[in-house]
Amino acid sequence: MRKLIKFVLFASALAVPVRALCSSAWVNRAFVGAGGYVQIDDGVYAARGLPPQARQHALTALHAARGRIAATFGVPVARPITIIAADDHEAARFGLADDVPGTAFISPLRTEVVLNLAHFSIDVTAHELVHAEVAQRLGFWTRVFELPVWFDEGVAVQLDRREPYLVDCGAIGAQRIREVRRLTTVRRFRQGDRDQIVRNYQAAKCAAAEVLERHPPHTLYMSLARLTQGARFDDVFGPGVHVPLSPGQH
Repeated sequence: MRKLIKFVLFASALAVPVRALCSSAWVNRAFVGAGGYVQIDDGVYAARGLPPQARQHALTALHAARGRIAATFGVPVARPITIIAADDHEAARFGLADDVPGTAFISPLRTEVVLNLAHFSIDVTAHELVHAEVAQRLGFWTRVFELPVWFDEGVAVQLDRREPYLVDCGAIGAQRIREVRRLTTVRRFRQGDRDQIVRNYQAAKCAAAEVLERHPPHTLYMSLARLTQGARFDDVFGPGVHVPLSPGQH
């Protein structure tokens, strides 16, 4: 049965990149440098006509977001292709839905982060760069097979200080936190209306925070490395599992 489940997951995961390769948004991201966008930093692209102050604002936010990741989890190593779209229309060209401020597009080939300057913030930038970092640490297929979506989103939203995610986990409730742990796939996690999806993010933040109490944030990369070495998610992060202390730690 487990082999059958893995085969279905493999086929589903493979179908997403194949469909993406046929989309105009994928083509626009893949050839961003040939579509009116210029490189303004290592792997960072912005519209050719974007004013210098707007470019600097975006670069400052990217630097601050990486600093936020470094202060919480450790120095990030991921350098995804990052596209700064000037407005909703431009963002849609690269695959962002209406009013979505940013998304990390993760495929077997590479990771691309698209940020909409019309809804730009350090919070959104840090959130998406955490996804890129986790993907870099795990690799595409380990991320697909071993990392539940609630944890991927819950870890990312730890650094997202937008108002909807500044929640009291006691008010969220243990039952809701247990329920969100069943949302292991993107389809399950994003099922429902906008309010429901926000509630999923809130509960995922609390569920991931519980894990990070047992596995301090500065050990996250070490724990993810165990998944790449063949360990199961529950064996690394499951209830009752605590990160071993190294000599000198208390």
